[in-house]
Amino acid sequence: MAIFFLVTTALQAQKALPIEVNGLLAKVPMPQNSKANFHMCTVVTDNSNGMVSVKDAGAAVNDLEATMQKDMTDLANASMSGGSYNSYSTSTPSAPSAEQIAQMQQQAQQMKGMTPEQAQQMAQQMQHTQSQGASHAANPALMQELGKAQEAMGQVHMMFNELSTKASQLGGEYQQKIDQVKQTGNCPEFKVPHADLALPHCDCVKNRALDYYQRRVVIEDEYLQKVNELLESYIPKIRAQIAIVDKAEQDLNYGDAVTIPAFKTQVVGVQQQAIAAIIPLLGISSNAIKDSGTLYTGVENTNNGHLPDPCQ
Repeated sequence: MAIFFLVTTALQAQKALPIEVNGLLAKVPMPQNSKANFHMCTVVTDNSNGMVSVKDAGAAVNDLEATMQKDMTDLANASMSGGSYNSYSTSTPSAPSAEQIAQMQQQAQQMKGMTPEQAQQMAQQMQHTQSQGASHAANPALMQELGKAQEAMGQVHMMFNELSTKASQLGGEYQQKIDQVKQTGNCPEFKVPHADLALPHCDCVKNRALDYYQRRVVIEDEYLQKVNELLESYIPKIRAQIAIVDKAEQDLNYGDAVTIPAFKTQVVGVQQQAIAAIIPLLGISSNAIKDSGTLYTGVENTNNGHLPDPCQ
C-alpha cells in the first residue's frame, strides 16, 4: 500500500501546465520600424558623454523569455518527477512525508478489525479504481488527440525550419546593402583666426552624419517590413497547429486524465515541444528589434549633438 500511494502521488505531480501555448505565441512582439524599435528597447545613457546605446530588445521580450524559461523549468521538473517513479519496482522509493504517513495510517485504521472478506473487498475496490484509470488512459479518443498533437508539432518544426532559413537569407541580403552605405562628400573648412588651423563647419558635419545614418535606416526599415511579412505568413499556420496541442492538453486535463506513466510523459513532452518551438520565433523578432534599435542610435546621438571630432 505504501508503494502504491507513493507512485500515485508521483504520477499526479507529473503533468503539463494549465496554460495555452498560443497565449505565449501571441505575446511575441513584432518588429516595427527602426525608430519604434529603438523606443521598444532598453536604452542606456553613458553618463560621461550622454551618448545612448541599446542594452537589449526591451521589457516585452525580456518578460516573455522569463515566462517561457520558468514554464520550461517547471515542465522539466515534472518530467523528472515522473521519470524517477516509472521504474519504481526496481528502485527504492523515497521516504514518505508526514501527510503520506497520515494517509497510510488512516488506510490501515480502516482495515483494522475487518474480517478477511471485508479486507479483500477493500483491496478489490482499490484495484478497481486503478483499472478504471488505466482504462481511461487508453481511451482511443484521447490517445488519438495526443497523436494529433504530436503530428502538429512535427508540422510546426518543419515550418520553423523553413522560416529560420528564409529569415537568415533575408538578413544576409540586407546586411550587404547596409554595409554598402558610405558617407559621401566633404564639409568646407574655415580658417581659425590667429591660428594655423582649419576646421569644418559643424552644421555640415551634423547634416552629413545624419544623411549617412538615415540612409542606413531606410534600408533597415525595408528589411523590417520584409521580416514582418515573413512572420505574418507563417504565424497563422503555426498558431493553427499549436491550437491542436492546446486542445489536446485541455482534453487530457494536462495529464490528469491518464494514469499510465508513458502517456503522462507524452502529455508533458508535447507541451514542452510547443513552448520550445516559440523560442526561435522570438529570436527572429528580438534580434530584429535590437539590431534596428542599435542602428537607430546613430540618428538619435547625432540629433542630440554627439558629432565626430572636432565638433563634439
